Amino acid sequence: MVDASLIGALAELDRPHRAALAGNGSGAGPAAGPAAQSGQRPANGRRRRSSAGVRRRRLVVGVGLAGIVLLVYVVGDDLSTQVRLHDRQVAVERARAQIRSLVQQVAVADGELVSALASGQNDGAALARTTIELASTQQQLAANQQQLQLRQVDLSTVDACVTGLQSAVADLQAGRQQDAIGALGSVAGTCQQLQGGAPDGPVYPFDFPDPDVIDVGGTYYGYATNSAGGNIQIIDSTDLTTWRTVGDALPSLPAWASTGSTWAPGVIQLGARFLLFYATGSCISVATANGPAGPFVDQSSAPMICQPNGSIDPSPYEDGAGNLYLTWKQDSGGGQPATIWAQPLTPSGTALAPGTTPTALLEPTQAWEQGVVEGPDMWFWGGQYYLFYSGSNWDSASYAIGVARCAGPLGPCTKPLGGPVYGSQPGLDGPGGESVFVDAQGRPWIAFHAWRSDAVGYPNPRLLFLRPLGVAGGVPQVGSPA
Repeated sequence: MVDASLIGALAELDRPHRAALAGNGSGAGPAAGPAAQSGQRPANGRRRRSSAGVRRRRLVVGVGLAGIVLLVYVVGDDLSTQVRLHDRQVAVERARAQIRSLVQQVAVADGELVSALASGQNDGAALARTTIELASTQQQLAANQQQLQLRQVDLSTVDACVTGLQSAVADLQAGRQQDAIGALGSVAGTCQQLQGGAPDGPVYPFDFPDPDVIDVGGTYYGYATNSAGGNIQIIDSTDLTTWRTVGDALPSLPAWASTGSTWAPGVIQLGARFLLFYATGSCISVATANGPAGPFVDQSSAPMICQPNGSIDPSPYEDGAGNLYLTWKQDSGGGQPATIWAQPLTPSGTALAPGTTPTALLEPTQAWEQGVVEGPDMWFWGGQYYLFYSGSNWDSASYAIGVARCAGPLGPCTKPLGGPVYGSQPGLDGPGGESVFVDAQGRPWIAFHAWRSDAVGYPNPRLLFLRPLGVAGGVPQVGSPA
C-alpha cells in the first residue's frame, strides 16, 4: 500500500498531471514529513559548595548524565528523521514516475481510439461506446489520485484497471466484441476499488444507464442501455454489492432495428420465460429468452410501438391478478407534450392486447420537470399504485426522480409532491432512469443511474446506484444505503 504521507506529497507534486488527465481536476494533499523532535539539555549553573557537598555533587552528576542521554536521543532521532525523509522523497519520485507512466498509457489508448474512429475502418458504434468506458477510467484516476491518502489504494490497482480497459479498446478495434466484454469483466472488481467502495457509492464501475434490476431466486440481474457491454448490458450479483459483468443480453438485433441505439430495457419473468422490452431508434420491441442471462432473441419483423415523435423507455408490469401491462414514454413534438402511456399486453406479453388503446398516465406539469417526463416504472405497495418517473434534462445535474399515485395500472395518476422525490445528493448528480424491485427478503429497493458530482454530462459515465425504498405518509421515501 502507498504510504499516506507519500500520497499527500504526491497529490501536491503531480497537480499538472492530474489536470492533464481530468481536464479540470485539481487537488492538494497534506504537507508531508514529520516534525523533528527537539529537546533541551538543562544547563549546569554555578553552585555554591555547602556542608552537604557530596549530595550536591551527586545531584550535579545525575543531571549532567540525564542531559547527555537526552542530547544523544535528540541527535539520534534527528538522524533517523533525516533518513526517513530521504526514503520518503525517493518513494515520492518513484510513485510520481508510475503515475506519469499510467497517464501516458491512458493518453496513448485514447489517441488510438480517436484514430480508429476517424479512419472509419472499424465498428464505430462499438468504439464510441468504449470511449465512455475510457472516460470513466480517466475520471476515476483523476478523482482518486486526489484521495489516495484516504483510500490507501495501491498504484498497481490503478495500473490493472487501466491495462484492462486498454485491452478492451484493442479488442474492439480488432472486431473482437466478446473479448472486449471479457476484458471489462475481468477488471470490473479492480476498477470498482477506484470508485471508493463507499456504501452510498456506485456499485458498478462502468457506464450503466437506465438500469432495470430483477431478482431470480436470490440472484439479481441488472440490464442497461447499450455501452461497451453490448446492445443490452447485463450484470449479476448475489448480494447487491458486488456485481459481475455477464455480457450482452441481446447480441443480435432484428433487421429493422437500429444498431448502436438500444435503450432503456425492461425485463419481466413469466414462469420459465423472460421478456426483455427495449427501445431501438425511437420504437419499442420485445425479445424473449429461457433464462435471465439470455441470450434474448427478437424475431419480430416490425416494432411493437412506434408513435409519432418517438416511443422509448418501455417498462412491463404484472398486477396481482396476472394481467400484464406496458408503460412507456412518447417524446414531445408537433404540439404534443412528452407523455407517459400505458396499455394492456396479451397473456404471452409479446404483443399489445387486441381491442385496447393506450391510456395517457402523465404529462409534465411541474416546473422542475422542464417539460420532460420519462423512464416510467409502476410499483404496487401497501395497497397503492405508484408510478416512478424521471424529469428534466437527462444530461445535467437537474435530472431527478418523481413519483405519482395511481388508481391502477391504467391510471388515473396524480402527483402528490410539488417537486421530485429524489434529486442530486452529495457525491451524485442527476439521478434517473429508475426501476423498483424487491429483494429476496421482501425489502423494496430502487435502482437508478447518476453522474459523479465531479463528472456530470455526456460522455462521462452514468453509474449504477441502489437505495432502499419505503413509504411514509403515502409518499415513497428513497432512503440511505442499507
